[in-house]
Amino acid sequence: MLKYIMKRLLLAIPTLLGVITLLFFVIRLAPGDPVLYILGDMATSERVAALRKELGLDKPLIVQYIEFMSKALRGDFGRSFSNGMPAMERVLKSFPYTLQLAVLGTLIAIVLGLGIGIMAAINRNSWIDLISTTVVILIASMPIFWLAILLIDSLSVQLGIFPVQGVGDPENPFSVLWHLLLPAITLGLGMSATIARMTRSSLLEVLNEDYVRTAWSKGASKYVVIFEHALRNALIPVVTIIGLNFGYLLGGTVL
Repeated sequence: MLKYIMKRLLLAIPTLLGVITLLFFVIRLAPGDPVLYILGDMATSERVAALRKELGLDKPLIVQYIEFMSKALRGDFGRSFSNGMPAMERVLKSFPYTLQLAVLGTLIAIVLGLGIGIMAAINRNSWIDLISTTVVILIASMPIFWLAILLIDSLSVQLGIFPVQGVGDPENPFSVLWHLLLPAITLGLGMSATIARMTRSSLLEVLNEDYVRTAWSKGASKYVVIFEHALRNALIPVVTIIGLNFGYLLGGTVL
């Protein structure tokens, strides 16, 4: 087992280097000038040239890449173009809130996704299955930013239930949780659609297995068959989906 883990970690090194290299060149070759972004369009050419030299942007691209990689291997990822903070310091400063949002969003997605998926599978081809499947498809096809705008407008602006922005009082856990709840619900709804679809299809497949039919023939109750026999095996692909989506939330919801 240890040998397998070490092998996977070693294989991850070239992948990580490839991703870093790709991101470096994509950012450098993207339209726009970070120096003008920092100083504004009214900056003098002298100030632009001075800042460009300070940031090392006056050097050839390959030289910039070599310097960036040498610093990155020492844990120095440069400074943010937006506020001048060290990049790693800025990421670490935002990470606790990002982690809280990702965890809370995943928990909401698990509760909703498993609940809807199990209910749809148990009531296959019924009106419950039809409604839940329709809702899941609508949520899955809805852009997450559009869903966020709808929820902010309805629950925050119109009804005033949730705050529109901010992270709350760090000394008050309830305040932090309340500020995180609406964005977590937004992320959780999108993720729950995937979990619900996978749960439904996986559970329906397991319910057709021989050992489940044997449990039915022995007179086991519906609860025992579903939750003690079928669901345990049906959750195997669902857990994989949850793990992948949690990684997506952790990397894609940086605050």
